[in-house]
Amino acid sequence: MNQFRLTTRLQTSPRLVRRGSARVVTAVPNPTKEPAPAGAPVPVPWRIVKRSDTGVIEVENCGGAPLHSVRFALAGGGLLGLSLPRSVLPGERLRVVVRGRDAEWSRSAPDAMLVMRWFQSDGTELLWPISL
Repeated sequence: MNQFRLTTRLQTSPRLVRRGSARVVTAVPNPTKEPAPAGAPVPVPWRIVKRSDTGVIEVENCGGAPLHSVRFALAGGGLLGLSLPRSVLPGERLRVVVRGRDAEWSRSAPDAMLVMRWFQSDGTELLWPISL
């Protein structure tokens, strides 16, 4: 059994402006609030802002709406690791780290892939593969 774990930490983006205790975020609203038709491309509301050789990946929600049940899965080499789900507001960053005794082997396997999963505001679940 491979012993590793995925840990995540939510961080505020340095681009967010603080006024008192409230955060000010400029969001682009979706005027239709309708899900995209089946098979239509959907823009990925994430960008990778940091990546390291030690298994740290940091992504930022660049979309205009909160994303819910955001979680990561590490697949490859006959293993599957999951992180706990969390909500991420526009402008917030989520950092994921592969840790543990077999972490280096797990992230360097030739077929290793980090898969990010989340729900949009309309309830649509999306997946985004991130190569390690």
